[in-house]
Amino acid sequence: MINCTISDDRFNFSDVVERARASDFDENAPNMIWFRRPVYASPEYQENWDFQIALYYSSYTEMIDRRVASGNNAYGRLPISCGSPMVVRSIPTVDNQGDGLSDQTAMLTRRCSLMEGASVRDAFNRLRSGAANVVAEGNNTLVSMWLPGLGGQLNRDFDFVVSHVGSNRQELTERMDMMRNGFRPNSREGRNFSCDRPSMWVTNRIYQASAN
Repeated sequence: MINCTISDDRFNFSDVVERARASDFDENAPNMIWFRRPVYASPEYQENWDFQIALYYSSYTEMIDRRVASGNNAYGRLPISCGSPMVVRSIPTVDNQGDGLSDQTAMLTRRCSLMEGASVRDAFNRLRSGAANVVAEGNNTLVSMWLPGLGGQLNRDFDFVVSHVGSNRQELTERMDMMRNGFRPNSREGRNFSCDRPSMWVTNRIYQASAN
C-alpha cells in the first residue's frame, strides 16, 4: 500500500482513476489494484494525502519478482506524488466470504491493539467467529485482518488493522446499521483486542488479472 497526493490541480480523483484504468498492464502487473479515497478519516491523513493505492499479490516471491521486473515506472503516467510504500498481509476471516466486489464499493478500516496476554491468533479467531455470525444474519461483508509485513511505521501504536469491505456500498452500510441497531457479532466476554474508531473509504477497482 502507498499513500498519494494528486500533484496537478487540473486533475481530480475521478480523472486519476480513469487514467489509471486506461494504463497498459502486462504479466508483471499486480493481481489486483485498488484506489481508495478517504470519506471519513483522521484529519492528519486528509491533510497530507488524497488517496491510497493497494496492490495485491499472492506471495512475497511473486511481489518481489514482478516489482523488480516492472522497474520504477508504475506511477510515471499519473499526475500523482506518493510516499513510502508498506506491505501488509491481508488475511480473510471466513473462506469464500462476500459476493464478489463491485468496481466501486466502500470499506472501513480500524487500527486495533491486543489486550494483555492475548495473541494475534486469539484476535483472529474472535474476528472469524464474529464474521461468521454476521454471515449467518445474511450479510456477506468481507472481514480481513491486516498484519504488518514490510516497511511502514516502525514504532507503531497498534498491532493490526481490521478491514470491512462490502460487495457494494449498500452491503457495508447495512452491516453498519446492524451494529447501530444493537446487533453484536461477539459477546463481551472473551474480548482480547480493542480498536479505534473506523475510517471510511470509497474503493475503486483499477485492474484485476484474469483467472487462469
